Amino acid sequence: MVPARQTLSVPHLGGINVGYRLSSTPPNQSKPTLILIIPFTTTVDYYLPEFENRELTDKLNLLAIEPLGHGATRTKSETFTYWDSAIMSLQLMDALGIEKAFALGTSQGGWISARMALLAPQKVGKIRYPCSCDLIP
Repeated sequence: MVPARQTLSVPHLGGINVGYRLSSTPPNQSKPTLILIIPFTTTVDYYLPEFENRELTDKLNLLAIEPLGHGATRTKSETFTYWDSAIMSLQLMDALGIEKAFALGTSQGGWISARMALLAPQKVGKIRYPCSCDLIP
């Protein structure tokens, strides 16, 4: 069964409720984590096939994130950038207890993934754009 979309608050921009889907709660610390950043105008349902793929979920924790302006992600701030979505995503990692991850972005998700790696290279080990699943160990 595919886990439902959830929300969690992080402090950036005075508070953001982040929409996300996590393949296992809490994340299995013995498996690597792959963060999936959605493309423009979609929700975490974009990655539903990946969450339904047991071959992937047996080997990886999957974390799909809805950037600012998408899905269930909400903030009181009237303006935001891809940098803000990257900071928000890093704060979500912290809130979920994910110390290190790979990041994969589709379309705008690639820009956000790259910003995550630039902001926190110790937390985001590798990025992929466009979508690629060759990170499976």
